[in-house]
Amino acid sequence: MVVSDVKVPMSVEPQGDLALDALSVYSIRLLAGDMVDHASSGHLGTPFGCAPLANALWGKIMKFSPRTRWVNRDRFVLSAGHASALLYSMLHLSGNGCGGPYEVSMDQLKLFRQAGSSTPGHPEFRMTSGVEVTTGPLGQGFANAVGMAIGEAHMSARFNRKDFPLFDHYTYVLAGDGCMMEGVSQEAASLAGHLRLHKLICFYDDNKVTIDGTTDLAFSEDVGAIFAAKGWNVLRLPEGDSTDSSVFERIIEEAKSQTEKPTFIVMNTTIGCGAGKGLEGTAKAHGGKFSNLEELRKKWFSAEGLRKSDDEIDKKVAEMVEQELEALAAYGGRESSKEAQTGVLPRFYVPQPVMRKFRKFGEAGDDLAARWEEMRKQYCEHFREKEPKLVKDLEERLQGKYVTDEWQGVADKYLSKELESIHAGLSTLRNDTSDGSAEPDAKRQKISAKKFKYKAGRVYVSEVLKTFAAENPAVIGGSADVASSCGAHFPDIQGHFLHPSFGAKRPGASYSGRYIHFGVREHACCAILNGLSSYACLIPYSSLFTIFYQYAMPALRMASISKFPILFIGTHDSIDLGEDGPTHQPVEVLPQLRAMPNLLVIRPACVDEVVGSFKVFAEQYTSAREIEQYIDPKPIIRRPIFLMTSRGELGLPYKSNTSVRGEDGVARGAYVVHDCVDGGTGGALARSQLPDIILIGSGQDVSLIMETKALLLEWSKKVSHQLQGAFEGFPAAKMAAPADIKVRIVSMPCWELFDEQDQDYQDSVLLSNYNDILRIFVEKAATKNTGHDKYAHFSVLMPSYGLSGKGSDVERKLEFTPEFIAAKVWSSWIQRGRRLHLAGDEADRGMETWVSHLSRRAGSH
Repeated sequence: MVVSDVKVPMSVEPQGDLALDALSVYSIRLLAGDMVDHASSGHLGTPFGCAPLANALWGKIMKFSPRTRWVNRDRFVLSAGHASALLYSMLHLSGNGCGGPYEVSMDQLKLFRQAGSSTPGHPEFRMTSGVEVTTGPLGQGFANAVGMAIGEAHMSARFNRKDFPLFDHYTYVLAGDGCMMEGVSQEAASLAGHLRLHKLICFYDDNKVTIDGTTDLAFSEDVGAIFAAKGWNVLRLPEGDSTDSSVFERIIEEAKSQTEKPTFIVMNTTIGCGAGKGLEGTAKAHGGKFSNLEELRKKWFSAEGLRKSDDEIDKKVAEMVEQELEALAAYGGRESSKEAQTGVLPRFYVPQPVMRKFRKFGEAGDDLAARWEEMRKQYCEHFREKEPKLVKDLEERLQGKYVTDEWQGVADKYLSKELESIHAGLSTLRNDTSDGSAEPDAKRQKISAKKFKYKAGRVYVSEVLKTFAAENPAVIGGSADVASSCGAHFPDIQGHFLHPSFGAKRPGASYSGRYIHFGVREHACCAILNGLSSYACLIPYSSLFTIFYQYAMPALRMASISKFPILFIGTHDSIDLGEDGPTHQPVEVLPQLRAMPNLLVIRPACVDEVVGSFKVFAEQYTSAREIEQYIDPKPIIRRPIFLMTSRGELGLPYKSNTSVRGEDGVARGAYVVHDCVDGGTGGALARSQLPDIILIGSGQDVSLIMETKALLLEWSKKVSHQLQGAFEGFPAAKMAAPADIKVRIVSMPCWELFDEQDQDYQDSVLLSNYNDILRIFVEKAATKNTGHDKYAHFSVLMPSYGLSGKGSDVERKLEFTPEFIAAKVWSSWIQRGRRLHLAGDEADRGMETWVSHLSRRAGSH
């Protein structure tokens, strides 16, 4: 039998049980109050003001399963993340994770804001069972919720079939005045209205108070009118302080009655509602504990206090509290019985009728999840023969395997084809020039061989991204209006994620489309991707100019904190982009990104490394895992990746002379791409073969330092010939023949992955266990004092911002050409040779000792 529909009952408790609603609201407020009071830290204004909404959502409205991470659950996002005490209270009351190792228990509530607890100051994804996204910076959660609504719309269009509504749920978000002031919310709201995401419902906590005072100090617009202009269904709820859950049920039903627009509910509330004069309705209620908490406990948790109220409902609540006190005195432990005798329910206490109500509703959600699983099994059985690829895709995604087995083969085929043409056009840079030639091979090759013309880095990335999107239907993403320049959209493969009504004028437009036109909304773009990643079953990506990620840096930071495995692609990565000038040349973005924990920053030097970068990213999605395994895994196995590449050509000027492949080298963060010994393997060298200099680079700069090496070999040969002439007449036994300089080239596309390798591997690449080998890092996409000294003695970096002009002219003006770099390296090498003290050195004898040092620096170890 096919399960035709799965809906949550709108009410588990008898309709109109206003007393239980009121007691529930009081319990939520006091539980949050106890958490903040116990921690002496936190925020109570919103938990008190929005407790009635929370009571309705978790007790009557939302469908969720406290025991399983059910993919068709309703999502709730607390965009006002400072109100975390409210969210944790509800997760505890509903029994989230109950009986398991990640239960939101009363003990965890008592550890609110304490180091090592699962109830941190702001909600954190992977830290607390039931928390959908990390929130706190205002507006981020709102944009995340838009991402979740996009996820639902896309998954339902992809998988739902008649009588099988596999993906059919709502996303609820609670946002405050601060969220509405943030630009990211306005960007995301504009896109949500344009996309007509009707299963997105936002409750705007319109309490007209922020930290510094009332909102009219800085904020006087009609927020509802603005959202209406953005294409939202705007409803108004003046009774936001009401403890009657039916008030919220009715407005939710009204929101769901239309299917053309997202809904924005302007909910008038009082910050710190019920806290009394001097607190409620004022900025004082925003943060910190309430000094009158015990008075409030007597007011709401004692029969005497409740009977003083003029509200007839409170008198009914008084009877319930009285019964609770009697039961606690009779059946509670010694301490509980003693506290019950005071006539006031104790701290961190939830009355049993309230706990039963929320737990019963949670259990109903567990049953819904079980029924959904039965529907899923019937769906797979029903469509396995009719649509086998669809069923396989669904089953693998629900197991955590989003990347197909076929993609790697396609990527390898693409790479082989590219390398075939590249290797046919590349010359060889030899270290050994002892064939008697007056000129080293490098120079003769530069004269006789035509330089190979590479594709731009952004083109290589686009071509690999295209294979990734074509072979993996879970891939969904977009660009902030620069897709044509970045190569981020493949209409024949992805279509367009747009409301189906756009289909008439935009072929391929539907919610099943996998390309999102974000418009010029970089911040919202990346924050929405965080919501898509949290949604599960999807692989989000974005592709922008690298510099424009600075608009989105807060969202990238949230992705890193949450360890969302998102692919952020940044093109136009350095001064190479040329004419657009310093406003578009991201000389400081690379160091900023490298400073973010949990974020892998990869700057590939060639097409091999581009493919390797995608494989590093794809590995996070290739192995099956239980969808319920969402609490922080150890070690880190999922995290975002920032893939940074160039506007211009990307590739090496000479063939590699080691056996290490670029795609394998990326996985280890750094590797030897051209060694100082011809025919080397990139492995251990004999002492006599060790290099004098190691040049390190990433991205286009690896090509730069390889050309620099060619010049250094040329100069070294000339110096050797000159020194041989200068030594004529000296006894041969007293003067060793000058040796040519030996240079190793290291490509370091990813600092983070290299740092994760063992010490032996790191030493094998950088030879950092030898103190007389000069290491120099060259990078025109980074500024000085940004960590390069961790790997090198010296670095050649951007001294300041770039300038406008042709890329080659800009690089020459800023001294990023092989000639300038070679001169700096040569000078550093000579100066270092003078300073190093070697065993057997004698007192300075003038030119004789200097020449001796130079000879030793040129090859003797």
